Amino acid sequence: MPLKVVLDTNLFVAAYWNRQSASAKIIQACLAGELQPCYTPEIERELWVVIRNIRAREDYAAVVSNFIGRAAPVDPWSQVEVRTEDPEDQKFLVCAASADADYLITSDDHLLKLRTVGKTAIIKPAAFWRDVLCRRGNF
Repeated sequence: MPLKVVLDTNLFVAAYWNRQSASAKIIQACLAGELQPCYTPEIERELWVVIRNIRAREDYAAVVSNFIGRAAPVDPWSQVEVRTEDPEDQKFLVCAASADADYLITSDDHLLKLRTVGKTAIIKPAAFWRDVLCRRGNF
């Protein structure tokens, strides 16, 4: 069974600018079915705003659309006692807790310093790629 993951929108920005980055590889692993990404409507809205703001080309917007089509929508029902310093980041914690995700993958320091939310580990993209996926033998 694939690991359940929540991806911060900053992975999509990093992947756009560097198609060989750990972020790009994680998104590709989601598209290949190696990981089960989860998102809430609020995360999807932010993702599309970010894609517009970076003026992503159509081919990359198609990748994002494919990603959303393969990801599992999550009803953000969970109340999370842990709070981030940046209220805009709270949606990722709520999604991770509501989805019972294995990992929340982010480059955001406000989230990373929390280390966990419930059973969900909060980890940087490069560390997730190196320490989780590669060690499992998936890649």
